[in-house]
Parts: sequence; C-alpha cells; structure tokens
Amino acid sequence: MGPAMFYYPNAQVSQIEHILVDNWGAYASNFSSAITPCERYVTQIGDAAVKSGRTTSAQWLRVLFHDFANSHVEEGLGGIDASIGFETYREENKGSAFNDSFTFWRPFVNEFIPMADLLAMGTVMSAGLCGNGTKIPFRPGRVDASSEDPNTGVPEPGTSLEETLKQFELNGFNQADAIALTACGHTLGSVHHGGFPEVSDNSTLSENNTNGGINFDSSRGMFDPLVVQEYLDGTGQRGGPLVTSFNESSRSDLRLFDSDKNTTMKALYAQGEGFLDTCVGLLSRVINTVPAGVKLQEAVQPMVIKPINVTWDIGADGGLELSGRIRILEKTSKNRTITLIFSNGYNETLTIEEEIGTSIFGEMQFAPFAIAHSKIDGSSSFTVDVGELSTDDNEFAIRDSYIIIPSLSSVISGSSVKVTVAVRDSANDDTKSSVLATVPTAQPLTLGPKMVSSKIALEKVVAKTGGLAGFTLWEGSADIDQPTGAVSVRLVRDGEMLDTLLLDGGVAGW
Repeated sequence: MGPAMFYYPNAQVSQIEHILVDNWGAYASNFSSAITPCERYVTQIGDAAVKSGRTTSAQWLRVLFHDFANSHVEEGLGGIDASIGFETYREENKGSAFNDSFTFWRPFVNEFIPMADLLAMGTVMSAGLCGNGTKIPFRPGRVDASSEDPNTGVPEPGTSLEETLKQFELNGFNQADAIALTACGHTLGSVHHGGFPEVSDNSTLSENNTNGGINFDSSRGMFDPLVVQEYLDGTGQRGGPLVTSFNESSRSDLRLFDSDKNTTMKALYAQGEGFLDTCVGLLSRVINTVPAGVKLQEAVQPMVIKPINVTWDIGADGGLELSGRIRILEKTSKNRTITLIFSNGYNETLTIEEEIGTSIFGEMQFAPFAIAHSKIDGSSSFTVDVGELSTDDNEFAIRDSYIIIPSLSSVISGSSVKVTVAVRDSANDDTKSSVLATVPTAQPLTLGPKMVSSKIALEKVVAKTGGLAGFTLWEGSADIDQPTGAVSVRLVRDGEMLDTLLLDGGVAGW
C-alpha cells in the first residue's frame, strides 16, 4: 500500500480490494504471504515452521469461529468484532492461534481497516486461496470492540452435545448447520498437544512434529471435502482427532457428526466439490454476524480497471504532477493499449510494465504514469480506455484545489507526524484549515490497536524562491503515540473533508 490521495472508490474499499485481489507478484498486498503455501506457519520460518505442524490458514478460521461463537443473535450481541483479542486468557480460547493471527494482522489496521474486518478477511482468503478458488463475498464495515464480550461458551472438546447445540442455537445455527460448519472449519489444520493434551497425548511429540499435532484430514492445508470423505469412509485421518481421540470425552466432532445418525455428513459427502459451496454459505453467515447497530456495506467486487496510488506531488522539475498506475485485471494478460483521457481534452497513452500480478480472479498488468499539472490543468476527472475491456465504471475523479503533499508529509521516528498542504491560489481561501491525524496505536489487554485522533493546526509557509507556482503551502506537525500501522491524515475545512493521505507508520504489513 503506497501513499495516495485518490482512493477508488474510497479509502476503505480500495484497501480491502487490494488485499482481496492483489495476491502474488507485482504490487501484492503481502496479506496472502502468510498462507502461501497454505501449509505455511507464518510465525516461524524454515524447518521450525515445517516441523511445528501448525497452519496459519487454519488458525485464521479458528480465530473467526471463537470471535463469533459467543454471539447471541436474537439479542444482537456479539459476532465478528475482534473482541477475541481481549479474551485470550479464557480457557476456552487456549492455544497460539489468536495472538499469532493478531500479530500478523496488526500492521494492516488503520482508520479505514478495523481488526474485525481483517479477522473476517482471514477466512475469506484461507477459503479462497487454499481451495479451488472458493469465493466468500466480503462486506466491509465491522467495528472493533473496546472490551471483551461478557458472554462465554465457545464449545470445547469436552463440551457435551447438548451444550454445544445450545450454543450454536444462540449463534443462529441449527443442528445441521452446526455439523456442516464444524466440518467446513476442520478441513484445514490440526489439534496440538500443547493446547489440547486431552486430545493429542505426548506420544504425538517428535522431532518432526514438535507441537504434537494430529491433522483433521490428509490434506492439512487444503480447503476441500476430504474431512467429510475420510470420516465416512474410515480412511486417512477418519475425521480427525476430535473423532478418534484416545480420550472418549474429547470426541466432540464425533458426538456432533453422529447426533443425527450422520444424516448431515452423508448429505455433505454426496455434494462432492459442492461441499465448498455449502461452506461459502455458512461462513458468509458467520462473517456477516455483527453486533446490533453495525451495518455492513455491499460486497467488494474486484475492479477490472483500477487506478492505484494516484497522487499529486512535486515532480523532479519542482512542479506539480499527477502520478500513479493503472491496474488491469483479466483472466489472461494480453497486450493492450491503455489511454488516459482527461476531462480537459488531454490524452496520454501508457506503457505496460513487464512484471504482472496474479490472483484467484485472474492476472494483472500495470501501467505507470506521471503527467505534469500544466497538461491537465482544469481537469476534474479522467477515463481509462482499454479497448473492449473498458466498462461503464472507468471514469475517476481528481481535484487540485487542496492537496496534501506526500513528499513533504511523513511520520517521523514513530513519535510525530508532519504534514504539508498546498492550496491553489485561485481557491481564494485564506481560511485556516486543519489536518485530522488518526493513529492506530497499542491498547492494553489485546493486540488489536485502537484509533487515536488529534488535530494538526496549519500555518502558512513563507514563500521561498522557486516555490510551487500557483499554490500556497501550509504546514503543521504534532506528537503522536507510536503507530502500529499506517497513519491517516485528512484535510478538514469547515467540517468538509478535502483530501486524505495514508502515511507509512514505519511498521511491516502493507
């Protein structure tokens, strides 16, 4: 995620779409790296990760379920809100999955991307990248909890069938739903001795299985129907350790699967690859379960034509220029002519870069541009002409009256933020504007960041020789708490947001 001032269609959706689509290759978001390959354990590297037997993609599904499982849907309580970050001390949430996952997601969190959205996105990505291209629709807009959920009751290996079904009922899931959702969740990953010695005893520990993991099925890193098939056929892992555990009281999956005499499991078996479609429906219900009052937006769709990192800044000649890239997404990359057509009549044909990006949605080509302000002065938008691939949604707004200058704005040593703003002289505005800086920063009892906002007053910069012609510069700075991710700065005048810029917080992630 580079610094930009124009986020299409907006800052939130632009970043979510980036995670969803830009999986590998050129300009990848880095989010997918944690589960590429799908048996990867991102918390460790090399042999240590391989021998651990842990699987990040499976951890992400476990975190989702535990964040969801204490919801009471009829009362509008709980759901996907990242409250699990405050709840890791509970016995029902033992294991490393929660802090492992929050540690990886944390640098991606900013004003526009809450931890709760990333928690849901983890499951969308695990199912999509580790299966046959399974696509769970993603609707952004979740809100992070500021404390733990008072409700408890996440089912554990020793939980009785009656208690388990009652908890699923509170979640809005009937018996058949509960069985199918459990099968969907247990098509990835393992149960480990360290967290669950009552399921996996110390005989499972070895030099090549350092955490004593027992896989749920024979394809630990694949989102597939194998867990169902092996359970009913009695092959491979036979449904996993929560079916076959030496400790009969810990056979929670067996109790659940057999609770309707395997009727649901047999129906799932008969679906074949269609089992994954069932999982899409069930997991969609889970990720879209949110507390009352939280309204999710429409599902994010991959953009066929997407301008990325489009920004005004000071160019090499000291003048203002508009730069960025156009990303083209299609099934197979082709040699195409890409032309930018500005509303003032100026056209510019772009050259496509050699390096491509790849995605479960197709391949991506990128075409950079850098255009002097003088050529496109007066333009309020540009369209992207990509021949027959062009769509009705290929016009993108720009503006140049109020600009946060990226090259003159930064987070300094993680303790302060400096911002420079250019106001076009023709705006005839001497009103003091201010910048609202929002910083993701650490909070007690969870690895999920909180947002802290502060106002930065701007002062006019005394004109210098060779200043930015046609513009007046304003600048300001403020001390901030150490950021855990990108710092957002928004230019505000009389309550109106005039410009937005994300600044690198100096941490990994994007």
